[in-house]
Amino acid sequence: MDKNEFEQLSSLWQSAEQKSVPHMDKLLKRHKRHSIVLKVNIAIEFIAILAVSCFFVISFIEKMPMIKLAWVGFATAWGITLFVLMNKSRLSSLKHLKSEQITTSLDAHMKLLENEIFRWSVSIKATWIFVIAMGVFVTSKCLFSICSAEDGLHLGASFLVLCSAQIFFIMKNRTAKSILHKIKQ
Repeated sequence: MDKNEFEQLSSLWQSAEQKSVPHMDKLLKRHKRHSIVLKVNIAIEFIAILAVSCFFVISFIEKMPMIKLAWVGFATAWGITLFVLMNKSRLSSLKHLKSEQITTSLDAHMKLLENEIFRWSVSIKATWIFVIAMGVFVTSKCLFSICSAEDGLHLGASFLVLCSAQIFFIMKNRTAKSILHKIKQ
């Protein structure tokens, strides 16, 4: 390759269209905020798991009715499973946030967003499982004993809270997916 060909190749390479790189500062701020949220969530969920586990053990010792014991057992197993899955992803994200690559590598940001999407997806699925289990619990409770208007009010309020949470999870999942899509382009 002579000097003239090299100059032509160099000018061609330099004139190539530059891809716009996402604003790394915005991504860094977003992920740093998430770091705080991740740590707070780990602490709150750990306390909640301990409380539910203690309540399950106390319920078992005091020999609660079988339906309530089954519900508390389900809630405990559901919570522990969700806690393990979520915290595995959270700890992976925290490890990526401590990495030096976070300031320069889009791959690190993509990994963080993939972990976030995983957590939102797990939250969506876990909420549906909880709603179904709660429906089964309430139905079995009403079949074996009398349901009062107060029970219906509690059930209605619970379903509203769970539906609101589901909408929140779906919106956050879509936001994370759109940000990941923009980064990949």
